[in-house]
Amino acid sequence: MSVLVTGARGHVGRAVLDALVAAGQDVRAASRDVATLDVPTAKVAADLEDPSTLDAALNSVEAVFLYTRPSGIEGFVKAAEAAGVRHVVLLSSGATLEPRSAQSRIAKLHRAVEEALIAAPFAETLLNPGSFSTNALGWRADVAEGVVRTPYPDSRVGAIHERDIGDVAAKILASGSHAGRALQLSGPSPISFREQAEVLADVLGRPLRVEELTPEQAAERMTALGWPPEVPPEVLRAMERTTREPSVVTDVVREVTGNAPRTFRQWAEDHRADFS
Repeated sequence: MSVLVTGARGHVGRAVLDALVAAGQDVRAASRDVATLDVPTAKVAADLEDPSTLDAALNSVEAVFLYTRPSGIEGFVKAAEAAGVRHVVLLSSGATLEPRSAQSRIAKLHRAVEEALIAAPFAETLLNPGSFSTNALGWRADVAEGVVRTPYPDSRVGAIHERDIGDVAAKILASGSHAGRALQLSGPSPISFREQAEVLADVLGRPLRVEELTPEQAAERMTALGWPPEVPPEVLRAMERTTREPSVVTDVVREVTGNAPRTFRQWAEDHRADFS
């Protein structure tokens, strides 16, 4: 069976690719610019927003790992159906599991892609992780100064290692299991940003102080990084809520893969070089 992994340059996409390769699957990596891909598999050019690039990428493919990209989803569904794709595993968001009346703009964008796949003639599996451990990479510049700057340092999230998402996706893509399911993924336990900073300090072997940003300061930093101006307030509201109600954690990673989800410490050890 041939599997196409979109977004193969991303942390999760590469984790899916590596897990499929380790399992001996026939897999190809897709990117808008294949020249930027350094992978041990076949590479194909594919732009999810340009349906004309998809026919060749999907040729002989039976399963697809898909990143959420609302623009172009109709073209993808059409191309996947024409290619005979049987199963699509979507990296969505835990935000879509909130009551619809309370869903943010981010959730609605992910939900639009979910609904397009649910209505498609092939099987779909929705992966709905909450907080990613890789979000801590956004602290790299601050860590170099010996500090972690964050709003709501006591916000407790179920941070998940990208390799756990990759292992879950690869298992499902290879087996065709969990069709029609939405799987809420998380790390093993809620961990606050303050605790993440403490773990990083221990793993890196140097002290890190935590500096709390005001919501206004945090929104300004997010906007400077290119976030649409309407998104930071939604993210910050979710962070504030988890200071009072820790994020839900599940055992789905273990149920699908047979292995316990990796801890944030394991993630920090795996990414030590990223902070050097």
